[in-house]
Amino acid sequence: MHAPLPTQHEWFAAVLRGHYGYYGRPHNYPALNGFYREVRRTWLRCLRRRSQKSRRMDWLEFETLTARFRLPTPRITRTWAQARI
Repeated sequence: MHAPLPTQHEWFAAVLRGHYGYYGRPHNYPALNGFYREVRRTWLRCLRRRSQKSRRMDWLEFETLTARFRLPTPRITRTWAQARI
């Protein structure tokens, strides 16, 4: 929670890439998108708890922050042939 923003971004991006790599099967996009939204919500909650001033951060400010620190979007990483194995 108290790490610098680039470090937090790297950690959340690694979590998302690992999740997409493991659960990125065909027809699982809604679950991947839900996990992506929860990670974003968790990151905003962590940023709001950093200090009393940052509690005022709203979604618009968070959107400008995530424009600079982009998180990987959900994607299917396995094909149908790989899903059968």
